[in-house]
Amino acid sequence: MVRSGLRRGGVDVPCAPGRGCGAERSDPPAAPPCPPGAMGRRLAEQGPSRRKTIFIIEDDQGVCDALVTVLCDEGYDVMTAGDGADALARLREAPTPTPALIVLDLMMPGMDGYAFRAEQLRTPAISDVPVVVLTAGAAPRATELGAVDILKKPVDLVALLDVVGRNT
Repeated sequence: MVRSGLRRGGVDVPCAPGRGCGAERSDPPAAPPCPPGAMGRRLAEQGPSRRKTIFIIEDDQGVCDALVTVLCDEGYDVMTAGDGADALARLREAPTPTPALIVLDLMMPGMDGYAFRAEQLRTPAISDVPVVVLTAGAAPRATELGAVDILKKPVDLVALLDVVGRNT
């Protein structure tokens, strides 16, 4: 059975339940530069110091690319990582900006979303960064995640943008 990881304009990005979405990758995806779309021009015109950074931690390249496109169109800067361990390494680097929000997939190879979130909460420099969890399945251990918003895949973009707007 193939399910969709993201729905945008009637186009589904496939994912396989229980394996996370799409092909695994060892290198983090390179986020393309974010030229603002029509909806994000106002935020972009405020200058780079006013733009907020969203960090997407997602193992599916298709879902990640679609999220990058949507968030860039809204005027956000975007960082990406393919698993929790890589994300933590990037967050600990200097001069990586502290993101305004983390969009976190739960089911990933290597360090999954639960392990990432536990480590995030133990790291003072990033413990208070809000998190939006994306999951294709249930989140039976949701209490371990602390205060997060949880969105089901396929992601409703209106709901995603609402959560992003409330948390940035």
